[in-house]
Amino acid sequence: MESLKVDALIIGGGVAGLWTLDALRRSGRSAMLIEGHRLGGGQTIASQGILHSGLKYSLAGVLTNAAREAREMPVLWRRCIAGETEPNLSAVAVSSESFHLWGTHSASSRIGLLGAQLGLKVTPKSVPRAEYPTVLRDCPGSVFRVDEQVIAPASLVAALAEPHRDVIVRVDPATEVEFETTAPGVVRRIYLHAARRNLTVRVEPRSVILTAGKGNGILRSRLGLDTGAMQLRPLHYVLLRGDLPEFHGHCVDLNRTRVSITSSRDQNNRVVWQVGGQISEDGVRMDAESLLELTQSELQAVMPGLDLSKTEWTTCRVDRAEGTTRGGARPDSYRLLQEGNVLSAWPTKLVLAPQLAAAILEQMPASAANSPATSLDVLRHWPHPEVASPAWEEIRNWLPYRRRPARRNAA
Repeated sequence: MESLKVDALIIGGGVAGLWTLDALRRSGRSAMLIEGHRLGGGQTIASQGILHSGLKYSLAGVLTNAAREAREMPVLWRRCIAGETEPNLSAVAVSSESFHLWGTHSASSRIGLLGAQLGLKVTPKSVPRAEYPTVLRDCPGSVFRVDEQVIAPASLVAALAEPHRDVIVRVDPATEVEFETTAPGVVRRIYLHAARRNLTVRVEPRSVILTAGKGNGILRSRLGLDTGAMQLRPLHYVLLRGDLPEFHGHCVDLNRTRVSITSSRDQNNRVVWQVGGQISEDGVRMDAESLLELTQSELQAVMPGLDLSKTEWTTCRVDRAEGTTRGGARPDSYRLLQEGNVLSAWPTKLVLAPQLAAAILEQMPASAANSPATSLDVLRHWPHPEVASPAWEEIRNWLPYRRRPARRNAA
């Protein structure tokens, strides 16, 4: 049996775990990460990749706590993507350098657009009607441009993982990880088993960091910790592909994001729209057909004249894992709990991953004087996880567009 001592063992290979791994190793600490399936395969790959500075949280005209937490982050992300600071994310694919914000003809939309200009580092800029994007040319409301980047989440995962491939291994926490604890939240040793390769390594970590999204609940239970510290907020969003323009933006009504759209290209170079916002919140209580009906009505209402006849549709569900709040409301910021030598972490929003990693770094003890660097020789025979593919590359049950009756409340 191989034996390994590290300052930190991270469980979960999404944006939170990978950004934390990078921060720890750059600080001189020894760290490794285990992922049971594919990197980013939970919330990270499913995110829309908008690096916003709290815009969607200030639509009511008030600078909320959530907006305060997020507003500094896009500047850091932009510097990383430009290769000006660490981690170097110059390999990340930027889908757009900006997105559009628009409203319908309703008064609530106009109020929402005004409120979005309060307290932000990036102020929305009014777009002259002659320069409206094609899909918004018949929109009766105002259109703004917000100079905040939209990225491809899969490329972010790949860029964060690449410098640390030697210390990222594929081990299923449910079946291939054995914890040796001396008290709830106090981990003495962890045994990692790769049965198919007849490999076992005994890891003695000074800290264990849980960044496994909803998997944190099961891990906390196995470590004797309260599972009530985490809540799940599900989403049910819509994907469209086909004859569509590339577009990124939010349609807002007062303090809600009525429709949120980002676009990508699939392996066959077709444009794919990911449609979220209020639709994905409401869709949790709907079956796929009802959600497609709602989405079609909403798109027809907020993008008059949009031709959807040459498109295919499907839906996808994902659970967002967060620190528990009173009433189950969305937390304003990331959540970090330290119990024994276990740190449980939830970033809440993609854009807050750097803040969470910095907070974890502050909680970590200094590297032991004789702590060896994680050795490639110990882990080189272990399997390494691949980066997860976006949902539109995995889903097979696409439905051709058919005109559905407009909902009365869609306008």
